[in-house]
Amino acid sequence: MSLGSIRIAALLVVGAGAMAGCSSVSHVVADSWPRMLGGLPEGVPPRLETPPAYMPVHDVPPPRETKRMTAQEKAKVEAEMAASRTQNATQAEETKKQSPDNLPPIR
Repeated sequence: MSLGSIRIAALLVVGAGAMAGCSSVSHVVADSWPRMLGGLPEGVPPRLETPPAYMPVHDVPPPRETKRMTAQEKAKVEAEMAASRTQNATQAEETKKQSPDNLPPIR
C-alpha cells in the first residue's frame, strides 16, 4: 500500500469514529439549526426532557371485567345483524329499481 492510501484509510477510520461519537448529541444541534439549513420547521413542539419508557410487552393484561356472551345473546346479535343486512340489501334493490341512472359510480 502506498502512503496516500494509508492516510486516506486512517482519515476514514477517524472520521467514522468522530461521527459515531457525535450521534448522542446530534439532536441538540439539529434542533437549533435554522429551517433553511435543514432544521425543524416552525411550530414543532419541543422534545421531551426524558424519552418515554418502552411498552411492557411481556406483561400479561389484567383479566376482563365483562363476561362472555351466552349462546342466546350471541344468537340474538347474529339474528339482528342478519336482519340489518337483509334490510340494507332490500333498500339497495329498491333504489336501484327507482333510479338506475342516478347511482354513484362503482370504483
